[in-house]
Amino acid sequence: MSVSRASRMTRLLGLATVPMALALFGCNASISIGGPDYAALERDIATELDTAYAGIDRTVDSVTCPRLADDPKAGDTFLCTADVDGSTVRVEVVVDDDEGGVRFSTLDLLFDLPETASGLSTDVSAQVGFPVTVDCGQGLKVVAVGSTFTCTALDNNGGTATVEMTARPDGESSWQLVDR
Repeated sequence: MSVSRASRMTRLLGLATVPMALALFGCNASISIGGPDYAALERDIATELDTAYAGIDRTVDSVTCPRLADDPKAGDTFLCTADVDGSTVRVEVVVDDDEGGVRFSTLDLLFDLPETASGLSTDVSAQVGFPVTVDCGQGLKVVAVGSTFTCTALDNNGGTATVEMTARPDGESSWQLVDR
């Protein structure tokens, strides 16, 4: 890579969105009138996550919610966890009313790293104007909303740049090239 191309790759700080992360936001369910039905809540969460993760061909292995000592009341919140291929995704449950209505949303985005890298390779190449291969690693990565992780962009001449991925609160992700 020539110096000018390397400088161009690391200095371009454009922010772009990329649909590589999958999350569940704003789902509603009921945990039953007259007492919580945690098994039904766990099934509802698993079903919603399975739908969200179908695009990366993943399913939820299990969902676990804490059993509260008292019946949940409107405004109570608690965290459930979903296991997806050994990765833990946190799901916040908010009790909407005293009849057991709840809503839940994930606090984490789930990235399939090879798929993320593939999409980034296309997007970064388009932004810098020359072919780039991005490596984000293997497997799944759980990223808390608002947090970042990095991948490495490599051009055909051995030049590299860091790609920073951000898990956004709207359930999407964005990326930017950053200086090393």
